[in-house]
Amino acid sequence: MDEISILNELKGLILIKTGIRTITPADCKRISIEISKTLNKNVSETTIKRLFGFAVVKHNFSKFTLTTLSEYVSGESLENWPASININADNTPLNWSAIKNKAAKVTDFTLKGIKNRSGMPYQMTISRKFAEHDFDDFFKSSSSFTAFISQPGYGKTILLSHLAEKFFNEECPQYKESILLFIQAYSFFNAEQLTLNFEDQLKTLLSISKKESLINYIDHNYRHSGGKLIIFLDGFSELILKKDLKIQLFNSIINFICAIEHTESIKLVMGMRSTTWIRFYEMIRHSAYLKTKWFPGNYFNIAEVSNVPQLTEKEVDLIISGIDNLDVNAINPNLKAQLKFPFHIQLYYQLREEDPEFNFSTNITFHELISRFIQENIYRSNYYTEKILFLKKIIQLTSYGKKGDSVPKDNLIAELSAFKNAYMELLADGILMEEKRYEDYHPREFVRFVHPHIFEYFLFIELLEKFHLQVDRDFFQYIQNEYESDNVRFQLFQWTIRFIVRIGDLKSLANLFDLPLNHFEHNYLILFIAENLKYRSRYSSDTALLLKEHKLHDIIIQELGNFDFVDSCYKEALSVLLEVSDSNSHALTYQSILAILDMLSLDEEKINARLDELASYEALNWAIDPYEVTLLVYSKLSNKDIEKNQLIADIENLKYPFLKAGMPLNTQQGITYLLVIVLNLFYGSDEGTIKIIETIAKLHPDLFSKRSAFTILMMNLLALSSSRINPGKKTDQLERILIGLHGNKSRFKITQYAESILKMTQAYQLRNKGEYLQACQYCDECIQLFKRNNLNLNRILMYNLIIGIYSDLNMTAKVNEYKYERLCFMEEKNIPGSIFSLPKELTDFKHR
Repeated sequence: MDEISILNELKGLILIKTGIRTITPADCKRISIEISKTLNKNVSETTIKRLFGFAVVKHNFSKFTLTTLSEYVSGESLENWPASININADNTPLNWSAIKNKAAKVTDFTLKGIKNRSGMPYQMTISRKFAEHDFDDFFKSSSSFTAFISQPGYGKTILLSHLAEKFFNEECPQYKESILLFIQAYSFFNAEQLTLNFEDQLKTLLSISKKESLINYIDHNYRHSGGKLIIFLDGFSELILKKDLKIQLFNSIINFICAIEHTESIKLVMGMRSTTWIRFYEMIRHSAYLKTKWFPGNYFNIAEVSNVPQLTEKEVDLIISGIDNLDVNAINPNLKAQLKFPFHIQLYYQLREEDPEFNFSTNITFHELISRFIQENIYRSNYYTEKILFLKKIIQLTSYGKKGDSVPKDNLIAELSAFKNAYMELLADGILMEEKRYEDYHPREFVRFVHPHIFEYFLFIELLEKFHLQVDRDFFQYIQNEYESDNVRFQLFQWTIRFIVRIGDLKSLANLFDLPLNHFEHNYLILFIAENLKYRSRYSSDTALLLKEHKLHDIIIQELGNFDFVDSCYKEALSVLLEVSDSNSHALTYQSILAILDMLSLDEEKINARLDELASYEALNWAIDPYEVTLLVYSKLSNKDIEKNQLIADIENLKYPFLKAGMPLNTQQGITYLLVIVLNLFYGSDEGTIKIIETIAKLHPDLFSKRSAFTILMMNLLALSSSRINPGKKTDQLERILIGLHGNKSRFKITQYAESILKMTQAYQLRNKGEYLQACQYCDECIQLFKRNNLNLNRILMYNLIIGIYSDLNMTAKVNEYKYERLCFMEEKNIPGSIFSLPKELTDFKHR
């Protein structure tokens, strides 16, 4: 291999490995540092500048320099490089086996380079089933060429490498008689040549004399052995070329395709970005015959100009299990959906490498992935200032997202002229894309963001600048008002929370809860805040101090007074907030709510573990001690003897001296009331629940008239107990009031848990009215809901009710079916049979 070819090959590979598209003198220092870190060998900044022509070359490069650079870009010493495809060759190999060995050497070198440059360990990547089927169909078809086409980041190069290994490099490959030649497009421009002839350079690479016809040579062997020549051509995106040279390459490839159109012995497979394919296709679209020789694949999407689909859920699971060795079911489904984009998996792997515990329930992982994607492809790229200005202009032309995420291309004429190189890179890197639409039957070009989430990021950045980086009440209110009916609103709230937590201005988060959020948004954003705080605390030691300074826990605790025990976000938020709590007082609040959830689950092990946690806190200023209530419930479940206890005595005698006037109805007091009600469920009666809630209402008459989330929950619990023991006009009236409240969710903050209690009440009421079919339907719906949320106490009550209903109907088979289902459920959960047992008449039920 001549030195000019070696140097040009090295320059191209260095730029690929470092991700530099257009090198500047400033990049040479970075390259020198990267080589030193990777190999612990030194190639000076000056030497790198000489290599790329930024300094005078006074002598030839040393063998040490060339060898070091070779090891850096390919992991191979210079001696193992294949012969350059630009070296003249006059000797034709004697047989097919010799050509095969030549091709195998080049292919192996290409594969090694791909593996060394993989963004994550290559062994963790997977073969794509769709690509295997597409390639197999193409191989057997009469088509001459195909291309795997997608936006950047879909893993086309890895896809091709796995196809090469599966079909040609395994011990018993499927196409063992055929030859694979896997080459990179930039290889054709390593030496100084005036013209480019695709076929001639293939012959050079395979050591076939230029006097020979490549097609005739391959055809002759095909007739004897059935072996084909398959060419994989990748690396178009890495070409650091002028436009005329790209056109020259495309023309040469098209000429080659025309030459092989009548033979099935040679087939070409290319890997191209959507923008590259569009330009290539423009050169062949007027040839109807050439288009018939193109195999588009089974998944071609005209709108996206892509035939490479995102990863399937099964493929994501397979990769994640290789990265983390975790139960893939533990990964947040929303995160899995984002990881269907292969480039995000690469970034996710980097996050996990930095922090093995990086696993969150909300979209925090997704926001980190998007942020890294933008850092890699925009802020750390060439022309980054021009790119940002161009993207800002697009956001402004969309009226800050109110007109969608695309703009007519002719509205960008000035910017396209000023930022031509930046725009071309934004297209090539899959940030933006062009598409044609028809308006009044006339085509018009539009420019839009490929990924809506990148659009949302830059929209948020623009809004920040619009408000001079002041994230205050007006900022939140602006988003709420301007994007009220737009999905982007919720995403903007999340980007805002992430920004606030990162800069540490935590007091601004209080403005979020002044907005009319629905119950899902409310609970999810609390969890999102908690997880961002947890993530921040890992890299910023001042997080705990900021939490104290801005009293954020006090703000969030006040928002937890809705007690939405059915929403998983609510429950998860408590656990995360507990991890970042800044005082024992806050921690005890979170522990107490979790204790209520544990008691409703009837899980002895969980309750016992919670007792161990609660034992370390002093319940100062609490009307009753959460530890004592939890211990009493645990004793009941474990059938342990209980010494004389004043709390139990008060519950049994329907006396509640601990419910005192003058206590503010805050979250702590709400927890106290719920603890009393839960204790009453185990040691008291429905009459006791009614009296407790009526006492609470008398203590807070003004607040109960305002219909807060907590007071509506209390009203639902009151209706439930009334429907169980006192079905009459008063209960009917309360039910109608609650149905009216629940029907007006836009005005009242109705939680999912309150809705489930109302459905339980309705089931009891329907039974009382003899509407058994509807009552059974409500029971089944509640049983499934409580099963998903581990609210086993509520679940048992619904089993008891549905068994009672079928008993009323004298349906023996259904009674026995649900009794057996109830028995199996209680055994599975280790719940003692004496807890909320069936009435004697149902346990002794026989066909009447």
